Amino acid sequence: MRIIVKFGGTSVQDSERIKKAAQSIIQQAKKGYEIVVAVSAMGNTTDTLTSLLKDSVKDRIEDRDYADFVSMGERISARVLAATIKSMGFSSKYFDPADEDFPIITDENFSQAKILPAESKKKCEKIIDPLLKKGIIPIVCGFLGRNYEDGSITTLGRGGSDITAFALGKFLEADEVIIVTDAVGVLSADPRIIKEPVTLKEISVEEMGVLAEGGAKVLHPQALKYKTDRMKAKIIHFQNGNLAAEGTEIIGAFRSKLTLFKEKLTMLTVLGTEIFNTPGLLKKVITPISDNHISLYGVSIGTKHIGTYVTENYAQQSYDLIHPIVIEEEKLKSVTLKKDIALIIARSRDFIETPGIIERITRPLAQNNINIIEMTTIKTDILIFLEWKDREFAYKIINKSLEEAGIKVSN
Repeated sequence: MRIIVKFGGTSVQDSERIKKAAQSIIQQAKKGYEIVVAVSAMGNTTDTLTSLLKDSVKDRIEDRDYADFVSMGERISARVLAATIKSMGFSSKYFDPADEDFPIITDENFSQAKILPAESKKKCEKIIDPLLKKGIIPIVCGFLGRNYEDGSITTLGRGGSDITAFALGKFLEADEVIIVTDAVGVLSADPRIIKEPVTLKEISVEEMGVLAEGGAKVLHPQALKYKTDRMKAKIIHFQNGNLAAEGTEIIGAFRSKLTLFKEKLTMLTVLGTEIFNTPGLLKKVITPISDNHISLYGVSIGTKHIGTYVTENYAQQSYDLIHPIVIEEEKLKSVTLKKDIALIIARSRDFIETPGIIERITRPLAQNNINIIEMTTIKTDILIFLEWKDREFAYKIINKSLEEAGIKVSN
């Protein structure tokens, strides 16, 4: 059993929590498990360093020097945790990005570095794997990388320790990645806003990605791209002091997909005024549709209209349900139908990190005289509504465009 464990800043913010972290690691090591640790800076160390630097230099600092300075928190944490494990009678070795054997190799971007998979995997296999087989516990600085060109220190961006953990998990073919943080797992809502939210027992990678991109702080969204199907993953609270504790399990792995929806759709367009400034209009339009168990495949709002998409076999029923609402509501004027609409859904985690992806899709469609009726982007999904007659040709064009952008999709 090979485990990667990431300890967040609150998990190692003082000596007691560092000892608790070390004890939880040793509990698993005693079972014969191979363990690699990615550790964050203690408590609010990075915030303190950033604030100190800002007050001192007033933003007049080179990116290289900034990365080197803010790296001190993780570099200290790794040393302290390794020393604590050693004091408890187990072998441990910390890895500092200033050293040549650091396993996370990146490009030359000092503040938002990208991990180089081939180089990093090679380092992990050469340096980390032999240590694990000897029973040594490697402690790797989270958040940090080593520039492939000159060995200078880079950072992966705030929250980058999650990326470190999952990347190590992939490169070392770990059985499980455990994120130890100050949350009991993934919650149904933000506890600072909603009282007594529920802890989810499991969540898919796709769902976790949407939450993370939507502002949930429990896990860095870019970390999830390294999760594989065979790799188990979970988020647990540091207070457990037990890496076998339950939390929220993250299921599955990201797959880029391109789907051509099989059924014809119809667009119902409700014309009105002051759409944005009239609360409840959208609810009035879609409630009779949902009450009759008719699925919606798209909803859009403009300054003068509300658009909804249903399958063509429910078009007339939906029209009949919406029309009375249009008559009753003074802000609404008319409802129309447009049939023979196709839907293509492109889904990829890579969309978030690929500037210009919309242009890469739309330009070749325009060049081939294919008109887009509507396009909706939602985190990792792009929904493209177009004429039914164009669907197969458009699908081939989009598939080719994504491949040229380096995004491999499945059907």
